[in-house]
Parts: sequence; structure tokens; C-alpha cells
Amino acid sequence: MDQAVIDAIRGGDVAAVRQFLFDLPHPDCWQEEGRALASEVVRSGGPGLAQLLYGYGAALPSGPWGSIDPAVWAADHGASVLLKALLQRYPAPRATLRRALAAARAWLDVDLEAELRHRAGSAGDASVTVVRDHIRVDEYETRARRIRLRTTSGEWAEVLTEHRAVVTVLEQHLDLRVSRDELLARALWSADPQSCTWSESQLAARRRFPAEGTFWWATARLADEDAAVRRFTAELLHMSTVDGEVAGTSYAADARAVLRARMAAETDTETLCEVLGAFAGFSERHPTLHELLPFAADHRPEIRRRVAMGLFDHAGADWQGPALDTMLRLARDPDPTVRATARAALVHARVDTPALREMLTAELDSDNRASQIDAAVGLALRRNAHALVRLRRMSDEDGYESRAWNELDRVERMLAPRPPVVEQPERVGERATGLGHVVETGEHGAHQVVLGHRPDEPPVVVQDHELADLGHADHLGGPPDGRAPAVCRPETPP
Repeated sequence: MDQAVIDAIRGGDVAAVRQFLFDLPHPDCWQEEGRALASEVVRSGGPGLAQLLYGYGAALPSGPWGSIDPAVWAADHGASVLLKALLQRYPAPRATLRRALAAARAWLDVDLEAELRHRAGSAGDASVTVVRDHIRVDEYETRARRIRLRTTSGEWAEVLTEHRAVVTVLEQHLDLRVSRDELLARALWSADPQSCTWSESQLAARRRFPAEGTFWWATARLADEDAAVRRFTAELLHMSTVDGEVAGTSYAADARAVLRARMAAETDTETLCEVLGAFAGFSERHPTLHELLPFAADHRPEIRRRVAMGLFDHAGADWQGPALDTMLRLARDPDPTVRATARAALVHARVDTPALREMLTAELDSDNRASQIDAAVGLALRRNAHALVRLRRMSDEDGYESRAWNELDRVERMLAPRPPVVEQPERVGERATGLGHVVETGEHGAHQVVLGHRPDEPPVVVQDHELADLGHADHLGGPPDGRAPAVCRPETPP
């Protein structure tokens, strides 16, 4: 193995090691060369580097890695994400799973730093430096707490502290019984909702028990004096609604009653967000969903954003009345995260009103690029060709795979269907395009395109100088809901 790669591993340079893997011939990543690299990673890089490298997408070879059984090693070092990746790709024998479980359980009732010192042979070394941090691949993934010891001579040892997550994962693979109370106790050990341990306890509580029983278990603890208990159970109720259809369950009315009471009493901001999310899920397309609306005036932006998300996820496609008015207010909220959430919901909603178009038009002329893109998308989906021109220009300016480029591609796909033209009036001269019809309007030789429109609105006319920006796009030949395109008529030149 090249010394530069070994140096990258010892220096914790994840990007350089990934690049080395990327440059290997594909079969080698999974065979001897890949195993040799993995062996060096666990020996010289430690569990933090191994989890960052292999936990999310890098070519993960089967074991053994030299003399190391990777599943047992991952369990012993608290690398739950790495362990899950290994077991998903390479199912292990029960004997291996039990060895891994025993290795993880050995860490549960000890002082982690003292145990790491003992295993590293530095129990009485006063020169040891202890560093504690968290590792995660990106902001959307769970995180693991890491403890690393380093001596003045450069020797080191480290462990990730997610052994309870490891135990939860292995219990499921071994089909071992566990109670909801035990899963809660594991989550409370660190009381970190972003941790691997908290996340695995949540997953197990949802997947390993009947939904209604979990509902009653959670509601019995929703008013606990410990905010972490309330947070865990509220999140459990919220996540149980993510797949939809809970509003029609036999216990939905009970859920709304319990959650309504908690909405009025909860003081912890993050817990209240989860309670509101759960209430919205149990109120999907139900009149009680409007009970969220007063929280749109809460002084905390996290709460206002949760209201916007609840309406976005559960109000249905056709908003009207107070729900729409609330979303329009939230789309102008002083907090940027609230604005972004409400705007994203409105951009893709089927609702179309003058007030919404006015808001999107104002955003199109703002100084914020993200707002400009959102507004252009929203207006283009409502058949505004001028906004489509702006979106295409932003895509060209920002380049391939930019957000504007991706949004333009998505808009074109959404508007692609083209029903047949139902009327062919007399024209001076025309040529068909996917956008509509390019019309030569008489002796001046001016060109216009008239696009599909609603019966109560005038046609959208694109002038000659904008045709180049529209280019060859064929996404406005007909609206996605099946209405026929507008009739193209010559207009009198000025």
C-alpha cells in the first residue's frame, strides 16, 4: 500500500482515503486490496475514521480484515453505523452476532474513559490528553460521541460511545426481546436526540412493537417531569405519523385529545415541535388541523416553522381560507427558516390566488438567490413564461448541477405532458413549438408565443426577444392537469 495512503489514514484524512478507494479498479475495492485498506483503517485510523469512511457509501469489503472480524470490532468500538452497514451487506452467523453483542455489553456499566485508559495501558499516565468530540458524515445524519486518548509520545486510543445503539441493533438481528422502557433508558443515557443511540431506540420502538400499544405507552409518559422523556415520547408519536393514514385509526381521536392537552401545557420548545408534528399527523385532512394555526403567532421561530411543516405535510393539495392566509403570512416571516419552509410549501401547492402570485413576483425581484429560484419555480408552475425565462437564465448563470439547474430540470419534467391543440384559428403564419405556437403577426414580422392559460385569465404572451431564452424547451405545451392549451391568435402589432 502506498505510504501516502497510510499517512492519510493515520492523519484522519477521510477525503484522501475516499479518493484512493475511488481510484482503485472496481473489483479491487471489494477484494484483497480493499480488505488490506480496511485493515489499515481500523488499526491506524480508529473507529471514527472507519465509521466516517464506510458507514455511508464507501466500498465496504467483507471480512476478515487481516486478523480482525469487522462486525465484532465495530461492536467493541461503539461504531453502530459501521456495524449496520456491515450486517446489511454481509449477514453474519449467530455466533458472530453473539460475540459482537458480548463485546458491546462489556462497555455498558463502566466508566468509558477509565475503561479506554485500562485497555490502552495508560491508566496511571498523567501525560495523557483526553479529547471528546462528535463525528457525523453530514448535518442530516445521527452523530456519535468519540473519546480519544493521546500520550505525549504520540500513541493514542479511541472509542465511540454508542454501545447502547450497537446492542439495540444486534438484539433486532438476533430477535432478542427488549422492552420499550429499556429502549427509553438507553436513549436517556446521553439524552442526545441527535445521537445514534437515541435514533436506534426510536427505530426499535416503532418497528418491534404494535403501533397502538406503543401509542398508549408513549402517551402515558408524555407529561413526565423529565423533558428528555417528554421529548422522546413526543418524537415517537410524531414519527409514527410520517407514513400517513394514522388519522383514520381507532385511536386517532384519543391521540388528538392527548396531544391537544400537551400543546397547551408543554414548555420545552423542541418537545412542543414534536407534539405539534404528531397532532398534525393525527389530524391529516381533518378539521382539527386548524388548531395548529394559533401557534403560527408564537414568538419562537422553531414553533412557527413546525406549523408551516404541519400544514405542508397534512393539509392536502387544496388549501383555502385560514390555512392559506397563515401560510402566506409565514412566507413573509422575519425568520429565514420559517420563510423558506412556508415558501417551499406554497411553491408546489396546487392553490393559485392573486395574493400568492403577488408574493412570488415580489420574491422574484429580491436580492436573495434562493428566494429568486423558489419564486421562479412557483410562477413557472403556474404557467408564467416570464418566470420560466428567469429560471433558465439563473440555471445558465449558476451552471450544471446548481440548484437553479436542478429546479429547471424538475419544472420541465413536471410540465412536459402536452394534450392536443383543440382549436386552430386563422393565423398569418406560425410554426409549432413545445411551448405553444410562434406566431408571425403581420407585416411587422414580430413574433410572439401564446401559452396555455386558465379560462378566467388572459393568455400569457412571450415577446420575440424572450424566445431565445425559452429555447427548445417543450414543457409548456399543455398544463399537467389536463386543460387544453390556450388558442394562439395573431395580435395587432403596436
